[in-house]
Formats: sequence, C-alpha cells, structure tokens
Amino acid sequence: MTTRAARQMQEYFTAPVAQRLAAALRLHRGQGRSLADDPVIKSRLARVRELAAGLQGQMEDMEMGSRCSRCAARPGGGCCSAVMADNTDAILLLINMLLGTEMEWQEENPADCSFLGRQGCTLAIKPIFCLNYNCSRIRNAAGKEEMATLEYLAGRLLGAQTELEGILLDRLARLETGR
Repeated sequence: MTTRAARQMQEYFTAPVAQRLAAALRLHRGQGRSLADDPVIKSRLARVRELAAGLQGQMEDMEMGSRCSRCAARPGGGCCSAVMADNTDAILLLINMLLGTEMEWQEENPADCSFLGRQGCTLAIKPIFCLNYNCSRIRNAAGKEEMATLEYLAGRLLGAQTELEGILLDRLARLETGR
C-alpha cells in the first residue's frame, strides 16, 4: 500500500512535467476555490504576489527580459532549456493558478522549457533554480548593487513561496482526509 506522502511525492514532484501540470489543474479545479478563500493562504498569496512584483521590477530595471531573449534566440539557446521545466512541481504550478497566472505550455521546441513563451517565462512564480541562477551575461552586465538587490529580492520571494507551498501541502492533506 502506498502512503499519501509517497503518492504526493510522485504526483506533485517526480512525475513527468506534463503530469505535474495535470495534477495542478486537477487540484485547482477541485480545491482552488476553498484554498483561495482560506484566510491564511489568501494572505500568503498576496505576499507572494507583492514580492514577485518587486523582483519582476528589478529584473526589468536590469533589462533581463531582453538580454535573456537575445541569448535564447542564439544558436544553442540560453538557460531556459527543457531541464528547467523539470524544476517545477505541481504545488508551484497551483500557486501560479491561484494567482491567476496565464501560463503557456509550449511543445514546439522540445529543447526549451515547456513554460517558455514568446516574451519569456510565463510563470509568475518560478522554480527555486530559476530564482537562484544568474548566468555570467547577467552578472557581467549588472553592477554589484544591482546583483545584491536582485539576490535579496529573489531570496525573500523564495522564502515566501516555500512557506506557501508547505501550507498548501498541509491544507491539501487535510482536505483529502476530511480533517
């Protein structure tokens, strides 16, 4: 007999990315309203949205969108490869859905991240690796202060979204068991 924790680990974290997305969609359809109405989750979602907007603003100030788009268009592509999509999990995707993120799923280029759209990443809340990785092109173009701000904002967002993931896993387990 498989434990709930083992089933969640498989379904939410280790299944192929398309199956994780399907699990997130199922969770959103079945539990999205009750999760979004939960006062604790609602406040954490608002905090994550605020922190994500701050990080996005810093990334725009550093012109990372255009820099990364140019890099991705080069032969051999950029950092947003198919491997990056594997860093997503169903709960992270559920958070994006609860925030109303319009995610795109691309299959045109299997070498690229499945969530890479025409204007870049379509995830408002990104996986840990994506938040923590800054290639040499970004680091070389940025000043020391800009990088410190970027890393600080990414760290704050990462802490908040990790906390929210834990709360969601707890709530989902309770909903499943009826407690």
